[in-house]
Amino acid sequence: MNKKWSNVFEFFKSTLAINFAASFFVFLFGGLIAFNYSVLSFGFVLSLLFKEVNAKNEYVFYFNNQISRIQLWVYSWCFTFIFLMVCAFVLNLIKRLF
Repeated sequence: MNKKWSNVFEFFKSTLAINFAASFFVFLFGGLIAFNYSVLSFGFVLSLLFKEVNAKNEYVFYFNNQISRIQLWVYSWCFTFIFLMVCAFVLNLIKRLF
């Protein structure tokens, strides 16, 4: 089971760069709340589309490790949500301290 989570986490990390790059433009025009919504929706879907087009063969690796495409997407979204919650907590903590 540990190998499965490691593979899912690697997939999640590979989607972060595109997700944040797409959401950064939303941040410039909409602020932090719009950025959070974009990371969970627009940026996430855009990063999955990018993976579909440019890294289609990677899904064979995950499938051979008994991880379906839907599982990758759902777990990756959950990791993204948890990552945003941790970032929001840290930001609020920094605001209160300074």
